[in-house]
Amino acid sequence: MDGKLKKAASIFILISVGVFLSQCQQDENEAPDIQKREPNKAVTAAKKWFENSRLQLEALAFTETIEWNNAIVTNGEMGRMIEVPLILKPNTNTNVVTDEDYKTHMRLLFIPDIAGTYKVYDIVYTTKDYAFDNTNREQNFYHIDPRYSGYITIQDSQNKIIYSGEFVNGMVTILHNLSRGSNETSRTYCRYWVYVGPTVTCSSWVWEPDYGSGYNWGPPGMSGAVPRTYFPSFKLDPCGAAKTTTGISAKSGYLNAKSDIMQASADGKEHSITLGNGTGGALTQAPMNNGGTNGVVVNQNWPGAFAAMHNHPNNTPLSSGDIYAAVTLNTKNSNFTTSFILTGGETYAIVITNLTAAKAFVAAYPADISPIYPPEFPQVIFNQIQSVKEVFGESNAGRTMGIDFILDKNNAGITLMKQDGNGQFNTFKIKMDTKADGSQTYSRIPCN
Repeated sequence: MDGKLKKAASIFILISVGVFLSQCQQDENEAPDIQKREPNKAVTAAKKWFENSRLQLEALAFTETIEWNNAIVTNGEMGRMIEVPLILKPNTNTNVVTDEDYKTHMRLLFIPDIAGTYKVYDIVYTTKDYAFDNTNREQNFYHIDPRYSGYITIQDSQNKIIYSGEFVNGMVTILHNLSRGSNETSRTYCRYWVYVGPTVTCSSWVWEPDYGSGYNWGPPGMSGAVPRTYFPSFKLDPCGAAKTTTGISAKSGYLNAKSDIMQASADGKEHSITLGNGTGGALTQAPMNNGGTNGVVVNQNWPGAFAAMHNHPNNTPLSSGDIYAAVTLNTKNSNFTTSFILTGGETYAIVITNLTAAKAFVAAYPADISPIYPPEFPQVIFNQIQSVKEVFGESNAGRTMGIDFILDKNNAGITLMKQDGNGQFNTFKIKMDTKADGSQTYSRIPCN
């Protein structure tokens, strides 16, 4: 294919019957169309429905004004969303943490359905940024402002907290109450406080989602207009994702799946196991799929699926096909963010940390398909990776580092990781500096 050097490495090939593993060679996106601020039909319809409904959202008891004139209407892949800022009563503040330096802002989220009714949620922004503008249209269902740091908490119409995440510079770093060590969420009640003047009252809101041990960064259980999806633009912090991946790899379900694949790999073929979230934070594993020397089917439909693991029988590095397949899996299932690759006695991971950017990358640089060879990076990306090969070396880790560097250079929203001898997954983030003489130096960016 245009003189490309063909490398043997495991890849995914998406065909009509599913996603396959096979061997081969080795940002912000603009927010969706936002409607003008003046009243429009969508806002008018939501307001009329709201005034005729009997919602018992607890936030309304602390609300002085519903700012319909500042309603934010966004259109995107999940449909139309309407967000209406709330002004709380004087001397009233709510918090998901006890630190009083955090202040809270709220919005009502209206999700219309085909029957002319709405699902309604309360979005709670908890931040130390005293300049936070709750009418800022750049902070919306489809786009989290890259300057936002704090927490985003979501309460459903039954006064139950269904999501709470900690954000730094627009990226979620961890689920609130999630222990990275065990990757389990606390199910403790009274994790939400309401301040009225000097009095602190435990709210009736409760925190009890069952996130299990995977990457369910959006809240479970949202059905109807946007099934199991919230804030499609969630961007995972690569370092936070690496810590969470480390926690996942310590789970017995992960270790059992890895052991099963390594034992089966003695036949010189590829094998794949999909991991899912079980009860009580445990991992479940789908039955192993056995493939050939150049491919294996990935189970996409296992309950609670969030990751897939497969081996490279020829000890080759992760490939372009692996990466394209990881984006495909995450596009089909917002929780399916991770792919583990076992090769040469080492373990690597691909995590989609910004699905919006990853989809844009795939659209801009679609896989180069050949009737003879598996999908590969298009020539322009392939050439960029080849150009840094001498910098990072020919080892599996070096080649993976080169791919990660080029993906970052093209704002691909994809993070590659390698597990070290202590069981910790580390990212391959690289900083390039240009000296006065024009030469370039490269240094690893460590996670804190």
